[in-house]
Amino acid sequence: MTSAPDISVVLPVYDGGKYLKMSIESILSQSHSNFELIIWDDESKDNSANIIADYLDPRIKKFVNAHNRGLFTTLNLAIKVTQAPLIRLWSQDDIMKSNCLEEELAFLSKYPEVGMSYCAYDIIDDKGNVIWQAPHFPTPNVVSPALAAQIMFYHGSITGNIANVTLKKSVIEEVGSFKDDMRIAGDFEMWVRVSERFPIGFLHQPLIYLRSHKGQFSRQAASYVTCISEEHTVYATLLKRLPISEMEYAKKYDRRHRYLQYIHFMFRHLLLGHFKTAFASYKAIRQIDNPLILMGLWILTADQRLFRMISKYELAYGKPEFQSDRGH
Repeated sequence: MTSAPDISVVLPVYDGGKYLKMSIESILSQSHSNFELIIWDDESKDNSANIIADYLDPRIKKFVNAHNRGLFTTLNLAIKVTQAPLIRLWSQDDIMKSNCLEEELAFLSKYPEVGMSYCAYDIIDDKGNVIWQAPHFPTPNVVSPALAAQIMFYHGSITGNIANVTLKKSVIEEVGSFKDDMRIAGDFEMWVRVSERFPIGFLHQPLIYLRSHKGQFSRQAASYVTCISEEHTVYATLLKRLPISEMEYAKKYDRRHRYLQYIHFMFRHLLLGHFKTAFASYKAIRQIDNPLILMGLWILTADQRLFRMISKYELAYGKPEFQSDRGH
């Protein structure tokens, strides 16, 4: 290994013991070996610390929070100690294919104008079986700021998750760190900031296995309620970036598509007897629109089965098959 790594892999850990070893091993077995791995334990309560302690590879740097700080604060702390010009975000549940870093470095060398990049991915279950393979995406290799705003306003976080993202450290220094007062949408908000100033690169090759399992924080009902509130300001920012001629259509789409998804979530938990979650989601929806009017729209459209608005992006490119970690 040379004195300066080409890329820093940043791995925040919180109670990740079940899959952590496989995740770390997939990084250490990369075909491109000139990297550093920053592992930052956010005061795990399980055996994560013991798993991390077993690794003596000199490329690994280990840190631990004295108390639980949350994902985005932990990411910010880890990024500050990195030494490479590129920051590869990573997850304790997922697996890198052996050529992941090599392909991503080659891609960023080919498209130096992008501020960040993300790759496609296959999805595996808790046993490692592939349950979803990346389809052909219509997204171009380089996504302009205008197109990124279109994609994210209509279809949510452009990357779908956090484990397929590489950021330039110089870009983070320019746009600022992750907002650590956010619990769920901090990554989405960051991509919006980056895409306002820089193009985003999309590597169509699936280079990671993204794991889907019931224990994930992002799949908990309370997380989605938080997401409703946090994402509202992000979508408001994106709306301002759309062409003026599209504003009215976009506002209608917001109300008749995304807001009705929130109503669906509320009713589903009400029917399941999860009254606390249903009421919390009602309160979150009330902060952005009139829940009674939205309920009426939800009923009239039969939960969007009778009528569904088509996004401008979908009209131009076809329906994207995003698999977001927050269910966009």
